Amino acid sequence: MEVPDQDSPWKDLLDLYFEAFMEFFFPAAHEQIDWLRGYEFLDKELQKITADAALGRRAVDKLVKVWLKTGEDVIALIHAEVQGEREVDFGERVYVYHYRISDRFGQRVATFVVLTDQHRRWRPREFSYELLGTKASLRFSAIKILDYQGREAELEQSRNPFAIVVMAHLRLLETRRNARRRLEWKLTLTKMLYDRGYEEREVIELFRFLDWLMFLPKPLQIEYADEMDRFEEERKMPYVTTVERLGIEKGMQQGMQQGMQQGMQQAGVEMALDLLQIRLGDLGDDLKKLIQALPFERLKRLNVAMLGFQSLEDLTAWLRTNQDQPTLL
Repeated sequence: MEVPDQDSPWKDLLDLYFEAFMEFFFPAAHEQIDWLRGYEFLDKELQKITADAALGRRAVDKLVKVWLKTGEDVIALIHAEVQGEREVDFGERVYVYHYRISDRFGQRVATFVVLTDQHRRWRPREFSYELLGTKASLRFSAIKILDYQGREAELEQSRNPFAIVVMAHLRLLETRRNARRRLEWKLTLTKMLYDRGYEEREVIELFRFLDWLMFLPKPLQIEYADEMDRFEEERKMPYVTTVERLGIEKGMQQGMQQGMQQGMQQAGVEMALDLLQIRLGDLGDDLKKLIQALPFERLKRLNVAMLGFQSLEDLTAWLRTNQDQPTLL
């Protein structure tokens, strides 16, 4: 289950830190861009281009117009896969995006992909096909978050905000089965924001990303909030806890409204599927359907129980004892 585009802090960070994104992940391309001329987001145009349902599931896509130091203007497609699972037709989807964008604007297109999944061998970088003597192909720039493992000292020294982003993804994968350890890392990374000299707005935006990505069960989230209260009081920098309290209050209000409109059920399903696929990989259609059929109260129990899951078999066993029709499994 992908994270909805409009709700993804990944997209917010790309809006805020596009130049830093390119500098961190794709430094060779960053060097060729004339940043003094600025850049222009073309997301509305991208939505029109990719509106065809046949293109399938989307993750986080950004379309940006940049100027090279040679004076040329170039369209850059930024594609960040954040759903944490492999996709068989991923290369073809990137290829379709690429040629549609090129056709729409009549310009060359540079495509950059960030893969945040946990599958080391899944490394899509090209797509090609050949038919009756005709061959078409696309090779695109791609990086894998997992490749930053072992470079933690380098990441800790970097002030680039995407060093924090990468560390958060790595610690998320490392703590898939250890919520207590995730709490410790979430606190460490959040406190690190204050030690890097970021401005208040930057701290808040990066905190939102950490809080979204490094999900904690409610008791540990309360511990996290209490510790950050103490930390910010000592530092005299009340950035995060104010935002968090406002977020909790807003979430409660939205939850009540959604409950009246049966929206809490859908929100619970999306959260459960997203977190399960981060922890266990692709669930398959059958398990997804069973989770989608769970009532809201059982979805809440599932969000807690999943912290102890080590395999799809654990999930299957839990569903067998927590659904209305156990014979389906």
